Amino acid sequence: MEKGRLNRGFDIIGDIAIVKFDGKLSKKEKLNAVKEILERNKNIKNVFEKVGITQGEERIPKLRKLIGETSLTIHKENGFLFYVDVKKVYFSPRMGNERLRIIKKVKEGEKVLDMFCGVGPFAIPIAKKASKVTAIDINKNAIKLLKDNIKLNKISNIEYYCGDSSKIVKGLKEKFDRIIMNFPLYSYKFLKDAVKKCSDNSVIHLYSFIKNGDTDIIEDKIIKACQKNFKKIKIEKHKAGEVAPFLERICFDIKLSQ
Repeated sequence: MEKGRLNRGFDIIGDIAIVKFDGKLSKKEKLNAVKEILERNKNIKNVFEKVGITQGEERIPKLRKLIGETSLTIHKENGFLFYVDVKKVYFSPRMGNERLRIIKKVKEGEKVLDMFCGVGPFAIPIAKKASKVTAIDINKNAIKLLKDNIKLNKISNIEYYCGDSSKIVKGLKEKFDRIIMNFPLYSYKFLKDAVKKCSDNSVIHLYSFIKNGDTDIIEDKIIKACQKNFKKIKIEKHKAGEVAPFLERICFDIKLSQ
């Protein structure tokens, strides 16, 4: 039988480490395996093991506690602080550079819609530049933490909603200059609703999981969803991290104009 081992691709969120094991190990063997992480990262106080794939619209991680007392931490990213409860909400520190890429693109005075906002790692930094940010998430714990993070970072121009993004977007009266759709598993299913809320010369940042680099299927869906409302559709692709062998997270920057 193959001996279990610690997967080296662990994540650090605040003072919490998220680890994954390949193969089978006893709890004692797992605890011994994480000692090296604790020795090299003195700030880590809690360790959780990833025991399944994050699924569902609420994107609740499947984790098991190995060391520590709490799943709540404060994470610093791109100059902002975020309360994150790793057992209740999805948060990937590996997206930090990609989020910064989008933040830098936002122009002063834009109206921005974040359709799957989580605890606010896009919405809060963008609010410092935008005139207004509208943030939505179906996970009530994510919205609760978003509210805490708005106060923590002294932000005053974020309007937030908890519920089904598709239904909420349909009820919004305003148009947006930029829309962020960070729900890689199913973002494209919400695209038609998003396009209807775009102003002229707007941009949509749509994230999707892509196998073996084949982006054609998603690009076809993007064009079909946009062509009824906009004549000019320009798509740029950006790699936003490998999530598994032969499976990448791709951001499709969709520029729309008449």
